[in-house]
Amino acid sequence: MTTTNNTIEISEELVEVTGGGLRVAELVILGLFGLILCPPLLILAVIVAVPTIAIGAVVAAVAAAIAGPTFLIRKARAHHRTHHGATVFLHRLLPHRA
Repeated sequence: MTTTNNTIEISEELVEVTGGGLRVAELVILGLFGLILCPPLLILAVIVAVPTIAIGAVVAAVAAAIAGPTFLIRKARAHHRTHHGATVFLHRLLPHRA
């Protein structure tokens, strides 16, 4: 019986000296605060960020679908304007410029 009392007394003294009981309480409060605070912020981030990223991706895809062919057509027309009415035969004989 004296061994149990000594172990309990030693652990009580250890908690008093190190402040372990207070530290455990602080960690429990911090954990509960984190559980209360983080899920709503995560839900808010998902509700705001995911649709914003999805809409941005759709807008970028539409812009690329319009701008890509437009750019290629303008480049081809500019290339053909440099020949000033040359025929297809002459166009194929002339060296291509980069």
